[in-house]
Amino acid sequence: MPQYLLQTGNTPALTFHEAQAVMGSQTKALDDLAVSFIADSDEQAIQLFKLLGASVRLVKVERDWQKYSEKTLFSDSVKILMSQATDHLQFAVARWGETTADQISLTELKKSLKKEAIKARYLEGSRDGLSAAVLLHQEVTELVVWQKADKFLIGRTLAVQDIDYWTVKDRQKPYFDRKKGMLPPKVARAMVNLAIGAKDAGQVVYDPFCGTGTILLEALERGCRVIGSDVDEKATIGAQTNLAWFADLAELPVSFKVFQASVAHVSPQQIDQKITGLVTEPFLGKPQAKPEQLPDIFKGLEKLYLGAFKNWRQILTPGAVVVMVFPRVELTNGKIYDFSRFVDKLSDHGYTFRIDFGVIRYARPQAQIQRDIVVLDYLKN
Repeated sequence: MPQYLLQTGNTPALTFHEAQAVMGSQTKALDDLAVSFIADSDEQAIQLFKLLGASVRLVKVERDWQKYSEKTLFSDSVKILMSQATDHLQFAVARWGETTADQISLTELKKSLKKEAIKARYLEGSRDGLSAAVLLHQEVTELVVWQKADKFLIGRTLAVQDIDYWTVKDRQKPYFDRKKGMLPPKVARAMVNLAIGAKDAGQVVYDPFCGTGTILLEALERGCRVIGSDVDEKATIGAQTNLAWFADLAELPVSFKVFQASVAHVSPQQIDQKITGLVTEPFLGKPQAKPEQLPDIFKGLEKLYLGAFKNWRQILTPGAVVVMVFPRVELTNGKIYDFSRFVDKLSDHGYTFRIDFGVIRYARPQAQIQRDIVVLDYLKN
């Protein structure tokens, strides 16, 4: 079966675990730059790639070999380019991993193509490859060479994230509130995928801290029925506005329910459905808090979260997956505030780790608060 590579985003662990949830157990992390998987066809690989939030681009592996040969690398590069060419060709070369691939002679590549009556133009990009904007809006064949020690893979880019569409979802929602966390849609999509995997039909995703509805939008696009709640009435109205807007934009069936409720007091009657996935970024504490405020902030959050986990037992279906963000703050003096001890208590309430705490850690550059994304299975106790 054909092999494909996913280029990781800013959080390689999130790329890998999301891909594994969607593509299955044969998914492998090659290094911090690439994740491999197999699919029946290019069409299936592209379809799966479009489900993902944490992968930057999709590459089809055309050849792999265990021992470096400059001649083999060059001849394979020419063959791939010729297979995509007419009489004109724009091409680029991305180099992932180690540096031997830098020995590809671009001048010789162009000469070889010219002998075949192909006029070629080389586009300069970074080592990671051309930008998504260039690949989306121009016809370019991008070679990708991945290397680790003596193992080589060479392929070509099949697809990249549709950054225009993601920008619409991120910035054109009719309702937003910067105080509600601002979880990026791509991270929200990855969290939804961690909960539901390749499944869609019949999945019910609940966000008990729904805020502006970012997670609910991504679950709705994945084909789930979605339920949201928030203690803030204004947020629930805004989330409903965003969901209605997005359902119209993406031509999706309107299948959502949003209501006002405290996270520790949501009742089965309010939910009225069996929850198969609970996906949420909760209240993370006061933004830009002073170091001396952090002990009390984390103590208050622990009380809030524990009450939530206890209450969720009455609305979760046994076997349901919980994907939740926990805040983490690391001060310049090395002092760390996180929930590594708190999560050990969750087994007493029927929750078990699917992915260990601390494995998936997401952070924006220069952000004070980092996010530990935890994946739990609920096994009724």
